[in-house]
Amino acid sequence: MSEPASGRGDDPQDLALALRECIARTCELPVEQVRLDSQLEELGVDSLASAEIITDLEISTGLELPMGVLRRLNEVRTVGDVLAQIATPGASAPGRDHD
Repeated sequence: MSEPASGRGDDPQDLALALRECIARTCELPVEQVRLDSQLEELGVDSLASAEIITDLEISTGLELPMGVLRRLNEVRTVGDVLAQIATPGASAPGRDHD
């Protein structure tokens, strides 16, 4: 079993790879099949899978994502859209102080 990659969320490319790996694990797909332009619906991502992906991503990267990210995932269509939601500092993160 691999350990969480601390600091992995600092680099957008690392975050993209971590997200793709989390989606692949949750949807039981090869990571090569999960691209940034992949449609979430086509990968089998539903609301339950979204929650699992976010939790897995937090564990694997050491990031703490705001709950708003999970709510906004219902509005996005592609893996790249998800990445944009989690990589945008302060994007709808109520109650969190970020410098």
